[in-house]
Amino acid sequence: MAKKKNKQEEHDILLEGNEQLSNMFNNAEYYFEQYKNIIIGVIVAIILLIAGIWGYKNLIKGPKEEKAQNAIVDAQNYFETDSMQLALNGDGSSLGFAAIAKQYSGTPAGNRANFGAGIASLRLGKYADAINYLDKFSTEDPILKARKYGCMGDAYAEQKQMDKAIENYKKAVDAAKNEITAPTYLFRAALALAQKGNKKEALELYKRVKDEYPQSQEGMAAQIYIAQLEAQAL
Repeated sequence: MAKKKNKQEEHDILLEGNEQLSNMFNNAEYYFEQYKNIIIGVIVAIILLIAGIWGYKNLIKGPKEEKAQNAIVDAQNYFETDSMQLALNGDGSSLGFAAIAKQYSGTPAGNRANFGAGIASLRLGKYADAINYLDKFSTEDPILKARKYGCMGDAYAEQKQMDKAIENYKKAVDAAKNEITAPTYLFRAALALAQKGNKKEALELYKRVKDEYPQSQEGMAAQIYIAQLEAQAL
């Protein structure tokens, strides 16, 4: 009797399982019929999104970056030969940094063109343009980041905007605490502070240059300025 009962139980469980499975399929079919437009719409949207990303990456972004890389070569060559006007504006047959930065915005080469255009503009005395281009340039490289802020500081200083010059020189120092850029921009921040009339803070920065970077040219020059400011305080 026990065996018959077990077989009956197994049969009932099997029937129950089949019924649940059947209900699941029926429910799924019901819900699909009820919401098929939404479900199909979501699937189509996902397919279009994937296709759009692939198309942008392979048909637009890739070719655009390749063209930008080719375009920037001549501008970089002019820059390296100190032909800043040609580097910035091109020579009539090849683009300069300014046009590349605008035409190929959003590409790595377009980003580098902003940096080149900023430095070229600074050397040509176009200080507002230099600030605008350099502000658009982005990088995680500490040396380049220091140069970006340092050159923005120079451009502001040339326009007698000493507060902004000092702010950017300090950003340059914080971006790369090394023997190459840090003493230069720390020293320039001190000069700007002294020119502004803030001799106390200028003296503090000169001492930092002397103590932290004693072997640098700025470290040795700072000793003279320290002596002058301390003499004025007597």
